[in-house]
Amino acid sequence: MADSKVNDVLSVLAITVIIDQHIRTPELTEFKTQAEGLAILCCPDLTQERAKAWFDENEPHILDSMESRGRNTVILKAITAIKDEMIRENLYDAMIAISISDKEYHKQESDLVRSAAVIWGFTRPPFKVVTTA
Repeated sequence: MADSKVNDVLSVLAITVIIDQHIRTPELTEFKTQAEGLAILCCPDLTQERAKAWFDENEPHILDSMESRGRNTVILKAITAIKDEMIRENLYDAMIAISISDKEYHKQESDLVRSAAVIWGFTRPPFKVVTTA
């Protein structure tokens, strides 16, 4: 699974999970679900298990990069690495799904999704998480 397109897609998904510095079970579950759903576009043999293994292997590096001064550059590089329009559209929806999966609003996630929309040229309405207790 060394394909650069797969790494690019999984990197954006992982950043979406990690960006708020709290990895929650619903986000990680959604990461695996979305990765498997995107497989048809970038890597047909990508399963939830392989996506989780990729995440476990790359999580320390991504966490370090999210804590460093170069955080914005890392995010920009990850988003701009996605060139295929179909992957961008589906990845954008996957990012939103991960962001709202824990039913909590995090400014960092919202900013990341908004940045992706701007960079990829999408005009999308903002999303808002509404929780019911």
